[in-house]
Amino acid sequence: MFFKRKIDRVVDEKASEEAFKKTLKNTPLEKNDALAMIIAALLVLLPAVLVVGGFFVLVIWFFFMR
Repeated sequence: MFFKRKIDRVVDEKASEEAFKKTLKNTPLEKNDALAMIIAALLVLLPAVLVVGGFFVLVIWFFFMR
């Protein structure tokens, strides 16, 4: 089979998770990893929050201020 290793990794979920946890324990975070994760979260979440907030403001304006 062409992708036997990938299929086995997906099928054997517990072994894959254990290997991931083991690898994660052996590789500590670097100096600026936390900052990079915070910036990435802001870049992903901030536009969605702004869109939802803008929608609420638009609905409130339409019903109460118009």
